[in-house]
Amino acid sequence: MDNAAVAVASANCRCSRMVYVGNIAFNASEEEARGACELIGPVLSLRLATDAATGKRKGYAFVEYADDATAQSACRNLQGHLLRGRPLRVGLADSDRARRRKGEHEPVGLEDAIHAASLVSGRPPAAAITRLLATASRHHLRETMATFESMGADACRALEEQVPVLAEAMEQVRHLLDMAAADDAAEEERRKKRAASATEESNDQRAKLRKVEDGGKAPVRPILPCF
Repeated sequence: MDNAAVAVASANCRCSRMVYVGNIAFNASEEEARGACELIGPVLSLRLATDAATGKRKGYAFVEYADDATAQSACRNLQGHLLRGRPLRVGLADSDRARRRKGEHEPVGLEDAIHAASLVSGRPPAAAITRLLATASRHHLRETMATFESMGADACRALEEQVPVLAEAMEQVRHLLDMAAADDAAEEERRKKRAASATEESNDQRAKLRKVEDGGKAPVRPILPCF
């Protein structure tokens, strides 16, 4: 990938005021989730995802901030924040424009890799690392993270302290995985809306059909006797 490709991807880097917040404890209240998110800045809206059939929470929410900069700050500074003992996972939901959901074995792409690099705290990762991660698939990134974390939290922390470049790369991988989770959650929300719209349209069609079958006549109300 040449510098021109990097420049184009940087210009198209996805921005959004909407943030995906995952790994929310099921017993955490909406007020607690909102309070955590407001540590970054004013929250315009917060919607906890629930299962349509059971009404149970799914453990994630979509949070809207006032601007892109605040949303990006949430991705950097709310990441790992403990809520009811669970570390939050945060990524941009990218709700302002439709995105084709990438498959598990497709490259994540330079655009997302550059955006993930912009969320890394401290010094941004080297361009060579960003280019390399852009060619990796979500499946590969998950395997990489699982292998790294299998060493144990203490060993990972010590290794990252000894090798800062590794720490930057792994943080970038975490952001890419959180962005993938955000895309999955957003796609699920879109599927639910499409299903609800299709059901409503089907109900309308059945109502029109019944009206045609009845000859367009309004139902006759029974006359009740007066006593």
